[in-house]
Amino acid sequence: MKAKLKPPPRFQLAMAPTPLEAFSITPNPDSGIEIFIKRDDLTGSELSGNKIRKLEFILYEAVSKKSDILLTCGGVGSNHCRAVAAMAARIGIDCELILMGKPPAIPDGNLLIGNLFRSKTRFISTAEYEKNIDAILARRANALKKRGRKPYIIPEGASNSLGLWGYFLAGIELKKQLDKAGIKANYLACAVGSGGTYGGLLLASIYLKWPVKILGFAVNRNADYFRKKIASLVDEFISINNLKFKRKQSDIIIDDNYIGPGYAKISNKEAAFIRNVARDSGIILDPAYTAKGMIGLFDYIKKGKIEPNSNVVFIHTGGLLSIFPYRKKLIDKSY
Repeated sequence: MKAKLKPPPRFQLAMAPTPLEAFSITPNPDSGIEIFIKRDDLTGSELSGNKIRKLEFILYEAVSKKSDILLTCGGVGSNHCRAVAAMAARIGIDCELILMGKPPAIPDGNLLIGNLFRSKTRFISTAEYEKNIDAILARRANALKKRGRKPYIIPEGASNSLGLWGYFLAGIELKKQLDKAGIKANYLACAVGSGGTYGGLLLASIYLKWPVKILGFAVNRNADYFRKKIASLVDEFISINNLKFKRKQSDIIIDDNYIGPGYAKISNKEAAFIRNVARDSGIILDPAYTAKGMIGLFDYIKKGKIEPNSNVVFIHTGGLLSIFPYRKKLIDKSY
């Protein structure tokens, strides 16, 4: 018998349930593999994408603690940071973002939106970010406390044991949609940038005793890093909620062969893929996450790594606003 789980309180901000659609293109029609797409790019507008599902819980906790400033981090074009900035503006508290990379001459995409929300930004090098970001956030929070502020740190991608509730519930939502449609999903697939989306889906599959394989395509760090981080997040969730779940390390499937030129960087290969998917399906993939995740999925299908006649659900985690800084690579000059 399943353990009964009562979610912690949250602000219901995401426009859920998000649609589940058949995807109109496939890299190998003869395989009999059908791809479906879970449209979590449609969770909202300025709050669009997968991050808002996690942030519903985290924001509630921040407000309940009477925090007056949100601190978080991400890449220069971070979807997560844009969503945090939007929420801070909506509820009338301050927001500071620590961003990995160099500031562009003119803000664009998510960075421009964050600027409109009047979030403060600080830019640090990739090396400093990867080595010290948790310590940097903690030091900034301590400095603010000394000034009488009440800061609340939101981790990268809102990926912590509280944020995992977002995709734990999203996984349950997805299973209900599949059951209603009479679809048996053999695989789920998603991009992995901080581990929270994958971790929540894994928890849902364990909770529901759902024999689905979850394929995670890393977009920044290596597979070993994510296997360890996801295991830690899931185990913490299990411990905090006093669950009797049994997690196997072999359940965590992460592939880091599709990162391309680097995090939030694309070559002509990724740019052409984004253009072709847009043209053939009417769906926009973003350069940092979903394009690389779907390139990985397509390659798995072409190489026979997914069993013939399987059903695969790809989680579209959003990122439409992040395409604009890549316009020089993405524009189709044949028109």
